[in-house]
Amino acid sequence: MNLGIGQNIFHGLNRVSASDLYKPDMLHTIYLRLFKHMMHWIEAFLKKHGRLQAFDEVWKALPPYPGFLVPKKAYCKVPQWQGKEMRNLGRCILGVLAVALRQPGGAQGIPLKRALRALRCVRALVDFNMMAQYRSHTADTIAYMEEYLNLFHRMKDIFLESQVTKSTQAKLDKQRKEIQRQRALRCERVATSQRRRIRDDDRDEEDALRIDIIHGE
Repeated sequence: MNLGIGQNIFHGLNRVSASDLYKPDMLHTIYLRLFKHMMHWIEAFLKKHGRLQAFDEVWKALPPYPGFLVPKKAYCKVPQWQGKEMRNLGRCILGVLAVALRQPGGAQGIPLKRALRALRCVRALVDFNMMAQYRSHTADTIAYMEEYLNLFHRMKDIFLESQVTKSTQAKLDKQRKEIQRQRALRCERVATSQRRRIRDDDRDEEDALRIDIIHGE
């Protein structure tokens, strides 16, 4: 990867090209680190909501396409993920996850807001990965990459919920019950037309508090 940079402390040095000094290792930093870590989160999320089998069925049903290696095994049956498999996964993970979350028949229903949050998180990392493969960069492309990575970190709490400890889950349950109790008291004192707004505000507050508790674990 070459960076479109101007003059710096290396400019003018004999036999030194600043753009060649550092080349990110896409295989180990993105595919075998970020993507592999994210897939552990996704697997726990799907298992929690009873959609892991649906994900496997979509995964095995992927059709052939030039440059794309059709999976020979279900996702859960792959014993070890190599760089080649992870690159392949990066090309299809968003579509497979979207179809798996839409399929009915899960053990538990997934609220639309949470499903969309999970998809936005995965899409942000996929977009970051796609732009990281550019052979050269400008200030604009780097800004886009920073935006995608920041969005990924803002949304990742949706997956972290599936891996919290029992004590943290107890805190989350206690917080949810308290918000519901206070909401019921406020709804008793207002007109029916205002209750929906109260519920929406409470959901936003609950999301913010949930993120604080999870990240403070």
